[in-house]
Amino acid sequence: MKILTLIFTTILGVSSVAQEFIMPAEEYPFFDIIEWKGNGALLLNRDPSGLKRKINLTMVGEKTTSIWQESFNPTGKEYYYIHSENARYVYFLEQLQPVEGKVSFSQINIAGNVKNSTAMLTTPIKKLGDYDITELKMIDVFTTDKALVFLMRHHDKKEKRFTDLLVTMTHHNMLVYASKLGDTPEANLKEPGKYGFWTYAGNQGENIIFYAKDQLDKKSGFTLQTFTSKAEKTESRFIECAAHNFDAVPSGSFGTTGRYYLNNQEVATGQLHFINGKYFHSGIRTDGMKKLVELYALENLKWTKIKSVEIAPSTDKKVPGFSSVALNEGIASTFGGKSVFLPFTADPAVTNTVTAFTPFNPSSTMIKDLKGRFAVSLPTGSLFFETKQLNNPGAVKFEFLKK
Repeated sequence: MKILTLIFTTILGVSSVAQEFIMPAEEYPFFDIIEWKGNGALLLNRDPSGLKRKINLTMVGEKTTSIWQESFNPTGKEYYYIHSENARYVYFLEQLQPVEGKVSFSQINIAGNVKNSTAMLTTPIKKLGDYDITELKMIDVFTTDKALVFLMRHHDKKEKRFTDLLVTMTHHNMLVYASKLGDTPEANLKEPGKYGFWTYAGNQGENIIFYAKDQLDKKSGFTLQTFTSKAEKTESRFIECAAHNFDAVPSGSFGTTGRYYLNNQEVATGQLHFINGKYFHSGIRTDGMKKLVELYALENLKWTKIKSVEIAPSTDKKVPGFSSVALNEGIASTFGGKSVFLPFTADPAVTNTVTAFTPFNPSSTMIKDLKGRFAVSLPTGSLFFETKQLNNPGAVKFEFLKK
């Protein structure tokens, strides 16, 4: 049963079974909840006085007891949760910009095992050329099936060009590698419909795929580059994208990635995603008197429109920024305080209002009218939580809807 139809069939009383259970209180009140999509919800608690920095984690799923309990100790007040679809590992980074060339973090696997370590980015970057890491700008941080990945950018003001660098750290042994993605002349950025920066598209197994809007033989499209978890380039190719023309709008990342936390936005004509072996292109397009958010799929080297939803009249002068994230079920996009989930199936699109929890709860974009509830999509059903329970002493309640 699809998550999109789960609530509907439950209301009708068809085959779904709802179960409520209590998660016992911890030493301190639960102050936050974040989703590890496909696995469960992470409840966080810590000393509210701030004297102790240790953060305790409780993994909650379909069971009436916690799956596991662990903790990590950030050295400062800041930490950044890094998670991607289908990730077997998540990270809590202590900083997004390297400090003395390194980034400190806590790594957690599905079993709840925590490792605290650092990634020294300076050494592999020096092998690429005369780059001063203090002059590199962090653009994105994300996790793939095999590695934690950093995308960094150097601006050569004299040569008037940008250079994007890729740094990977393999999950299992925490070794760090680096490679050069490519250069982008400043002049090209004046034409966002034709050219663009290197951006993360997606991953599958060992493959990590990046794209840049580009031109080849006067054809508009994307240059794609594929790297391994050890930052070794294995493929470079061009795919055409002339079937549709998205508006050039400020575009960023939605969800728990470094690009989202850093609020790195770049003017672009839609965003490209690679998930479950397929490419998808989503963006905003003006069509006559209306603005649409649309989703295309690449099938047999041709782009096919699979979803189109009106979001505003074309007379609306305020151009909303556009951000999106690829989920197994579809593409979730945000703009102007709204989220639109565009499923890959024939199910209708879902529109919601973005809340403070939405970026940390991707499953919530797929369900209409959650009314402040936190939702987690699990293989056997869906988990729900009332966020108003946070920051209150005592136990908290969950509801599990079994398929």
